[in-house]
Amino acid sequence: MKRKLIVFVPSLAGGGAERVASTLLPYLTGHFDLTLALIENRISYRIPEGVRVAIFSDRLQSPAAHILRIGPHLGRLIQLVRKSGVPVVLSFMEQANILNILASKVTGHKAVISQHIPPRLQHSREKGRLGIFILQAARRLYPRADMVITVSEGIRRSLLEDFRLHPKLVMTIPNPIDCRTISDQAAIRPSIALPNGYILHVGRIKLRHKAQEVLLEAFASSAGLGERLHLVFIGDGPDRSFLEERVRALGIGDKVLFLGWQSNVPAYMSRARIFVLCSRYEGWPMALLEAMACGCPAISTDCPTGPREILADGRYGLLVPLNDPAVLAGAIEKLDNDEVLRQDLGHRAILRAREFDIMAIGPKYASLLNEI
Repeated sequence: MKRKLIVFVPSLAGGGAERVASTLLPYLTGHFDLTLALIENRISYRIPEGVRVAIFSDRLQSPAAHILRIGPHLGRLIQLVRKSGVPVVLSFMEQANILNILASKVTGHKAVISQHIPPRLQHSREKGRLGIFILQAARRLYPRADMVITVSEGIRRSLLEDFRLHPKLVMTIPNPIDCRTISDQAAIRPSIALPNGYILHVGRIKLRHKAQEVLLEAFASSAGLGERLHLVFIGDGPDRSFLEERVRALGIGDKVLFLGWQSNVPAYMSRARIFVLCSRYEGWPMALLEAMACGCPAISTDCPTGPREILADGRYGLLVPLNDPAVLAGAIEKLDNDEVLRQDLGHRAILRAREFDIMAIGPKYASLLNEI
């Protein structure tokens, strides 16, 4: 008989941590009697058959709504654990992690939490009062979890330093990808006609985090790049209109495409000449790893945390400093002009990505959860 497990996530909307949860669900379903609990009803990823789903709230429209609903959400989680008799709850992201730990002190279940971003980098810079509340609550409660999973060694070091967690309490398990699914999706022709050669960025258009304006400035500063290539942005977000206005001001509207949210991103990754991640901070950037799985040569900023670990200090892709359009432009030009290097990095990227396939990472989760 399979052991019971609850996977607890704020939502299954289109973010990186949510994508990780959706990748893990089919694997964990094969090893556990699984219930998926969502704080709010936002679902962009497929839920495997046979998984029970509990949704605590409809869409929450503001940070204040999240704070006001903490009590009811905690009550729903306690009720769910008691009713199902689940011994372990695996949660993703701070909001769910905090509720998981609090509920465990009432029900006695084991709280296993997963951290995907260094909290001080994310919540000290954005989310306002909600961010401050989450950061303070996490600092007080994380030491009371039964196990903390970090998705990179950089995040592990951050938690040990900032939250003073015991080293035995924290272990690193990198985020998984599904290489087979990515390969199948990559083979499908994109739904939008694309130029012959393009640089690709994938991610939410939020400049404070993803720094797309740095990539745009790098592209615009090099006349050679604009003559040979286009720049394609996949994703949406609060700063899209600002970025589009900047494109018009630079006079390069015919060379830059904003495709918004796309359901089959690997189809675009596999056809891109170069993939660029220009973030100011990350956890374990899934878009970078998925582009590598598609064989797309990659350039990334050496931001905290994740890219240096994924690219193994530059062995599997080029690393550039943060906030430096000139250096980024030079790296793009170098990769664009060197066919041998581009092919070599693309080949090595595929091999590196396979190290993080769900069939390699899934057993680590199953082993830990059974041991707990």
